[in-house]
Amino acid sequence: MRAIKIAALSGLFAATGTVAMAADLSRAFTYSSPTIRGRTENSLGWYLRGDVGYVIQKTPEVDFRFQSFTGDLDREHLGHTAVIGAGIGYRFNPNVRMDLTVDHRFDASFKGVASSSDDGVSITDRARFQSSTFMMNGYLDFRPVGNLTPYVGAGIGVAHNVLSRHVATTFDPATGLEVSDELSGGDKFSLAWALMAGVGYQMSSNFTLDLGYRYVSLGDVKTRAYDTGAGVDVESLGAHEVRLGLRYNFE
Repeated sequence: MRAIKIAALSGLFAATGTVAMAADLSRAFTYSSPTIRGRTENSLGWYLRGDVGYVIQKTPEVDFRFQSFTGDLDREHLGHTAVIGAGIGYRFNPNVRMDLTVDHRFDASFKGVASSSDDGVSITDRARFQSSTFMMNGYLDFRPVGNLTPYVGAGIGVAHNVLSRHVATTFDPATGLEVSDELSGGDKFSLAWALMAGVGYQMSSNFTLDLGYRYVSLGDVKTRAYDTGAGVDVESLGAHEVRLGLRYNFE
């Protein structure tokens, strides 16, 4: 009998805890009634957005081919750059919205170095990299705290990656001779995806200031002459972005 009472009490505590947890999760997403009346009438429906940001490029993986040299580049580096974007979206309810965006990441410097273990001859590849993305994004907005609304999101789309102004420089330490050759660039459309988080600040019934972080995977790009023996194949492109945006909600 005592065991039955203990089991019954345990079940009651577990059920109570589950209900409390569900209530906490519900409060994280649910607006209070005054907030719904204040925000929903003005924010549901279509919106426009514009964004600017700072881009920290992920270190890519690079294979190269040039004359008798072939293999992996060492000390690959993609410089930091800026991003600008715009989009149109729709808010379905106080918690869920989606948008279509186009973003362009400006020219960033690319550099990679490799050395021959036989004669010490080294090759240095330099180029310029830029990328544009076209993405569909979905967001989950949490319950606002004052005028601040935190959110998380994810996106999927396509990236157009361009590698240009490609120069390969060989240096022979035995002769001290350095030779530079201009090589053809290349471009490629790749699958892109993104994860983001941030906070929106409700400035008025129409305008929302958006501060967020985004990681975007950009795919890869290969120069046109790589398969015929001169160029690079750049893989695992990605970027960490800190973005500041403005959303205009139609009434």
